[in-house]
Amino acid sequence: MKPAKAKLTSGPVSSAILSMMAPMIIGLMVLITNSLVDAYFVSQLGSAPLAAVSYAFPVSFIVGAIAMGLGTGTASLASRLFGAGHQEKVRQIATHSMLLGLIAGLCVVIFGLLTLEEIFSLLGADEQTMPFVKDYMEIYYWGGIFLVIPMIGNAVLRAGGDAKTPSVLMASTAVINAVLDPILIFGWFGFPALGIKGAALASVLANVVFLIASLSILIFRENLIQFRKNTVAAILHSWNQILHVGLPAIASNLIVPMSSALVTALISSFGQSAVAAYGLAGRLEAFIIIIFMALGGAIAPFVGQNFGAQKFDRLKQGFVFCVAFSFIYALFCIGFFILSVDTLLGFFTTDPEVIKTAKIQLLYCPWGYGFLGLAVIANGSFNAVGKPMPAMTISIGRTLLVYVPLAYWLASSMGIRGVFIAQVLANLLAGIVGFVWYQNVFKQLRLDHQTI
Repeated sequence: MKPAKAKLTSGPVSSAILSMMAPMIIGLMVLITNSLVDAYFVSQLGSAPLAAVSYAFPVSFIVGAIAMGLGTGTASLASRLFGAGHQEKVRQIATHSMLLGLIAGLCVVIFGLLTLEEIFSLLGADEQTMPFVKDYMEIYYWGGIFLVIPMIGNAVLRAGGDAKTPSVLMASTAVINAVLDPILIFGWFGFPALGIKGAALASVLANVVFLIASLSILIFRENLIQFRKNTVAAILHSWNQILHVGLPAIASNLIVPMSSALVTALISSFGQSAVAAYGLAGRLEAFIIIIFMALGGAIAPFVGQNFGAQKFDRLKQGFVFCVAFSFIYALFCIGFFILSVDTLLGFFTTDPEVIKTAKIQLLYCPWGYGFLGLAVIANGSFNAVGKPMPAMTISIGRTLLVYVPLAYWLASSMGIRGVFIAQVLANLLAGIVGFVWYQNVFKQLRLDHQTI
């Protein structure tokens, strides 16, 4: 069986990008819904177990950031090789990235178990919640091995233009986790009631299924894993290429929770109602912003393949389409919230203070969505062509260097609405910088190709 070939270098540009976006949107929606299901079942055990799982969220985010970063590095390289028609090199990169994922997963498990009590003490776990944290994390950490590898495998499949299979795998994993949760937590169907340990075990078992299914597809359907010619020199060379993009991508991913924690601390100075409103509006925004996450996920393999194939006209067409899509969708979001914000918030709370603050957030922040889309498009494109530093600079600049300081400054003079104005301005600046920067890089790449 021959390895998969590039699928995004021909046909209508809009169809190629939208065909990648649609499955990713569905997969992400299922994952977000699954996190709510997890929280529901664990909450039945009491507040302490629920708090323990909440403390685990930053750690799980870090594991996810590592997996996505390595996946970004792998996909960047693989998509360009797909586009250039270097099928054997794709197999080599896919195989070596799996080995890198295995080592990264083992490092996460070992480091996590050795520092478990110290890490969660720093995060604020007290004597009441620490036993539950230990019960949960001593099992949950092992899922890191089974998560990182298939996440990289999914990145390889997307690099080849297949977004459907990774989304089906993620959605199936989430469903398996949701089904196993009550069985293992409460002891349904004759199984022992494991409590919070059952929640952790459900996640690990779902990830094991994820790993087996992903490897089976890569090995038997796509023929993208090779078991020979894996010399130490070749492996180290591949790792160097993957980490060239992967490490900055990991750094960019890790900045998000850091800036979020700082903004949450600022919001808390306005009272607990403000924190509740911020959390509620944030969850609603998460469903909206999924579209931009899918757009960024779709543009990367599209750009990588067409750059590898040296099809610069398609790159330009793809960029124009994505920018137009981003702003049209942003206008839709603005109109949607203007017309429905009161009704929407009324479904979740009757607290007038919570509704008042959440309404400000949902009416202000969408004005920056189109520019957020610009930044996402630029960053995905930079990573795809093997230039990760501009993407990292824009990501860190938008969140930690602009949004957070500006939020604190504007909040001091404008109150809580200053936080949301700061978010709009940060997205505006990041979008403009990303747009101009990518245009300059694109021109240079095209000139370099013409002089070869």
